[in-house]
Amino acid sequence: MRVLISVLLIAVLAGCTHVRSSQDVSVPGQGTWLVLPLVNRTATPQAGLRAAAIVESVLYRHGVQRVEAYPETDNDGVLFEASSPAIRKKMAQWITTQDATYVVSGVVHEWRYKTGVDGEPAVGVMLEIRELPSGEIVYSGTGSRAGWARDSLSETGQKVIDKLLKPVIN
Repeated sequence: MRVLISVLLIAVLAGCTHVRSSQDVSVPGQGTWLVLPLVNRTATPQAGLRAAAIVESVLYRHGVQRVEAYPETDNDGVLFEASSPAIRKKMAQWITTQDATYVVSGVVHEWRYKTGVDGEPAVGVMLEIRELPSGEIVYSGTGSRAGWARDSLSETGQKVIDKLLKPVIN
């Protein structure tokens, strides 16, 4: 019986999303929110672009009415996804041309299927929300999750990003 309970406890904990974030932050969903491509620190191509697209969707789902994504005007973002100084400079210039209240940026630390028999998806993301025009960080959070064998990377990414943003937007 104890073995069964231990196995069930391990199974439940394996599917949990782990989040560390700023405490007691509440950001209004009004105004325009900008979403930048997330810096990709993984070996998975376009992980930062995929995560940024999920951020857009999650913001809308939690009541943000106006979301503007950084426009990809060339293929630089496909390979380097916001990590090169030139691309970061272009994004900073773009932000100054927008009439926005907040900008969401971050880093993807993990976005892959684990090796092994089941190949579970594993996601790790850090998000920041900065108030404009000051650039002051009003929220910072990191989340990770290892999904189940039949989960997809995008589904696991949605769960992590949702868990990061849901308690923040009022």
